[in-house]
Amino acid sequence: MNYKLKSSASLALLLLSMVAGAQEVWSLERCVKYAQENNLTIKQAAANAKISALSERQAKAARLPSVNATINAGEQFGYTIDPTTNSFNTAATGYNSVGLNASVSVFNGGLIHHSVKQAGWDRRATEADAEQTVNNISLQVASAYLNILLNEEQVENANRRVALTQQQLSVTQKMIDAGTIPMVDKYNIESQIARDQQTAVIAENNVDISYLNLKQLLQLEPDYDLRIEKPAIPIPDDAQPEGFALTTVYQTALGTQANIRAADYRVESAREAIPIAKSAYYPSVGIGVNLNSNYSTAFQRPEQILTVPTILPVIIDGENRTLEIPGQQTQIPVNVRRVPYFDQLNQNFGQSVGVSVSIPIYQNGRTRLSVERANLGFLNAQLQQNQTRQTLKNDIQTAIANVRAAARQFDAAQRTLNFTTLTFENMQKRYTVGAVNSFDLTTAQNNRDIAENDMVVAKYDYLFKLKILDFYLGKPLSLN
Repeated sequence: MNYKLKSSASLALLLLSMVAGAQEVWSLERCVKYAQENNLTIKQAAANAKISALSERQAKAARLPSVNATINAGEQFGYTIDPTTNSFNTAATGYNSVGLNASVSVFNGGLIHHSVKQAGWDRRATEADAEQTVNNISLQVASAYLNILLNEEQVENANRRVALTQQQLSVTQKMIDAGTIPMVDKYNIESQIARDQQTAVIAENNVDISYLNLKQLLQLEPDYDLRIEKPAIPIPDDAQPEGFALTTVYQTALGTQANIRAADYRVESAREAIPIAKSAYYPSVGIGVNLNSNYSTAFQRPEQILTVPTILPVIIDGENRTLEIPGQQTQIPVNVRRVPYFDQLNQNFGQSVGVSVSIPIYQNGRTRLSVERANLGFLNAQLQQNQTRQTLKNDIQTAIANVRAAARQFDAAQRTLNFTTLTFENMQKRYTVGAVNSFDLTTAQNNRDIAENDMVVAKYDYLFKLKILDFYLGKPLSLN
């Protein structure tokens, strides 16, 4: 019995821990960090940065010598040349050749030097692009996060309005029972309840959609039980939209925005393309070293060579005779055997060292056109750099104007909500004494509800516009 109780308790604790884990609350900082680690767009940008780093390493490796080994083996048939003896042979011969060659560039008009520098600038530009991608995704996550908070607050307001209208229905029913108001007032209140319930359903749907947008940015499955933290987000006391100056924010953003650095790096990369193109005007000098050896099955060596007098066959008086040639001797190999493999390689081992010089004389104008194209590329990179800076200035100017407008809109929405709330509360009091009908009451309530919704939207719009300016100022994304 005790064992069963312990098992049941353990199972219950396990289920509670699983439920708690499934409903873990995510803060904005955690959402941003998770997106930076898992978003596919960010991963792709990081992969591109790694590719650029490999390209830089490859450009630097061009300064080192290149070494290659060659091995050839085969069988020769028919009337061919023996590769070891350079003599003609009609027998089938097996052969094998091995070689090792190395070459290094001594001078190439600065091609390698400037290629390395260009690859370095390209790597920096790609890394800056990756950083800008992280910033953009982080800003999108913050926008989606605030959108969820906005929609959830609208759900709470809608449910609160439904409860309030239901209370009005209860009061209306009592007044109808007392005979102070007609039955039509009840119908008006019931229709208002239906409208409030419909608004609540729409708000709940908006919450689901906003959660789906956040999950897509985080690369989470749609059925993942994600719940975000709901901190109190007051408007910062030091928020002074009128105090933002374009020049100050712009100068700060020039040092914080990665896309500005990327444009600057691409200008430097395009600058290096000019001497790279001009390097084709100059001669190139290289040094090469070659080691080689050969083996052949036809290469044989006698164990002993006999020296005998040279004898020629002659015919004397019609008879075959032999004639020894004085002073001449003939060498006769004895016990001829194939030379071992490594002995042949050692005997046939050859080395060579050489210098190669390539001098460009006429290239159909291709080098001149490449230089002109590089100059135009440099000019285009400068124009793109200026365009990027101008776009940043325009975006900051728009952001400042937007935050000032959002501040005024939020202030106006607060005043409207205060007045419509007072009007609605006054209508409630007058309705209870029969001074106004249900139509006047629901009209005042609708005006108050619209003002409340506008105030909530204006609040989060103002907060997000402030976060955009923080983004340009290089501040971390946080709701604190």
